[in-house]
Amino acid sequence: MISTLLLLISIFLIFYITERRRFFNAVVLGLVGLFILGNVLSHPVFLPNEQGIVSKMGIVVILGSFPSIMFILSIATFFNSRVLLEKEGRKVRNLLLAVFGLSFFIMMIWYVFVIFMNIENDLWHILFFYGFLVFGYTMFLYTSIMAYATLYHFTPIFYEPNYIIVLGSGLIGDKVPPLLASRLDEAVKQFKKYDERPYIIVSGGQGSDEKVSEAYAMKKYIVDEHQILSQKVFMEDQSTNTEQNMAFSKEIMDKHAQGKKYRSLFVTNNFHVFRASIYAKKAKLDAQGVGSKTAFYYVPNAFTREFIGLLEMYKWIHVTVFLFITLFIGLILRAYV
Repeated sequence: MISTLLLLISIFLIFYITERRRFFNAVVLGLVGLFILGNVLSHPVFLPNEQGIVSKMGIVVILGSFPSIMFILSIATFFNSRVLLEKEGRKVRNLLLAVFGLSFFIMMIWYVFVIFMNIENDLWHILFFYGFLVFGYTMFLYTSIMAYATLYHFTPIFYEPNYIIVLGSGLIGDKVPPLLASRLDEAVKQFKKYDERPYIIVSGGQGSDEKVSEAYAMKKYIVDEHQILSQKVFMEDQSTNTEQNMAFSKEIMDKHAQGKKYRSLFVTNNFHVFRASIYAKKAKLDAQGVGSKTAFYYVPNAFTREFIGLLEMYKWIHVTVFLFITLFIGLILRAYV
């Protein structure tokens, strides 16, 4: 067991050291956590004794922990969604975490119904097992990505960048809202950390409901609010998403560097750093990410949107896993029903 754990940790460290910006790193970290949890639950206090009888503590933990965790999570997500709706407005995207909370609640009710109501119909148990596998796979990815994104966010950057890219996030008319302001403030903080030697690239095009481009408003904010020299700030005002932020900013840096090697870092909100780092890797940018602070109530829902975005980036892998699970359950149904 120890050798397996050390092997998993070694694999994770190799992948992490060689390239932090990989989705696979999060999966390996999740496997490390899953292996540790499995070893904790396989402790003698939870296992059957010599007569094959599970200890009372084992019964309580095994049967009681799942519905308890689901209930706590559902209450927490509903509460957070209520706060978000009050502070950020009644928008569909602000209900996303509540949808996760509803799934937690449904799984709790389904579990209690199947396990504690002594349902003898095999079909109910098999269907619950199917739902549990799909739900478990999703929650494994969610917790793995959350843990890895946190690790990535707090990993320090050990090089001095030549450029600091600030990713846009929308305007209110022609004004910089608090969420975007936090990114710009962090970029200026990084700029001053390196004695104002790097150049800042503000990246973001103009949306249909915006009076000016995000880049224009961002540059104006930096120059006006922080008294940064205008010539130290480049504008990239054509991008409409994170992938284009990285690709178009790279074009500006390539042109300005004139063939010289350079390094950069990008600044976005903390919940967005990991996914943005994958886009930086796709754009072949030698850049790591720095996260700006975000109001705590906003993070769970925003991170959930990031999680869905990551699923979309690697959708065919997840579709394949889902099909394998469905095929596996189909074979069980054929054997028992």
